[in-house]
Amino acid sequence: MKTIHRVSARVAYQSVCICIIILLSATMPPLALADEELHPQSGPATIQLGDKATLKLPANFAFINAEEAKSVLKKGGSDVDSVLGIVLPATAQGDSNPSFIICSFDDSGYVKDDDAEKLNPVELLKAYKEGTAEQNEVRKDNGIPPIFVGNWAELPHYNKARHHVVWGLEVKDQDDANAKISGINYNTRILGRKGVLSMNLVSSQEKMPASLKDVASILGATSFVKGQSYEDYKPGQDKEAGYSIGGLILGGGAMAAAAKFGVFGALWKWILAAILICKKFLIVIVVAIGGLFSKLFGKKKES
Repeated sequence: MKTIHRVSARVAYQSVCICIIILLSATMPPLALADEELHPQSGPATIQLGDKATLKLPANFAFINAEEAKSVLKKGGSDVDSVLGIVLPATAQGDSNPSFIICSFDDSGYVKDDDAEKLNPVELLKAYKEGTAEQNEVRKDNGIPPIFVGNWAELPHYNKARHHVVWGLEVKDQDDANAKISGINYNTRILGRKGVLSMNLVSSQEKMPASLKDVASILGATSFVKGQSYEDYKPGQDKEAGYSIGGLILGGGAMAAAAKFGVFGALWKWILAAILICKKFLIVIVVAIGGLFSKLFGKKKES
């Protein structure tokens, strides 16, 4: 039995190391921007988000389809497999640093919500900070500046009626309560029958209040198609994700993999830390993408 656990731990460790290597490659010099234009669809319009959901795009927003969204995200070195599109304010064309929402779907399976009322923000934040501290040692060995988790930008909470999971984290470059917030990782997940729809906001801290109103508007206009909602889940027939709300907040699939390997001891912090690097790089990547939007829209405006 001990041999099995050692093998499982080694497999998990190697998986995390591979993840770290891939993520470290994101620090390479940025790729040259392709000379292309985006063709956002203006609202009001009904947008199909894959075959799982529908977005009734309001009049004051625009939507970039999956193909163009993936092209933009690839320029930043981001994973695009699950991307369904990008939503922007209609004013983005004249904005040098627009806020936007990345829409994606994770077909992880049905996520149980039986722990929603037991979420402990203090413990969850502690887990993030401990995982970050562990990973900063690896970052140091690779010549990469450390990152730190501040406080909750928004406490994790669950809207049971709408099956929305929301949380926001402050990201800092210094481990100091008074240090400047370098970014905010604002996450929204909509639970469905066969997976989770992500509507993740990318915004500067200054624009966050207005951007949160935009998110609320978009969430209110998004729904699963018939037969794909959370209530349509068929026990015993549909796949389960293997984790609940707490696991979703702490990394979703990676946490489920850790549970499968039985390594929630010391190694789970490595797994969580790798996830946190993903979040940090996502912030770096999407800032660059914001600049790309500016260049593309600016080019279109000039023409």
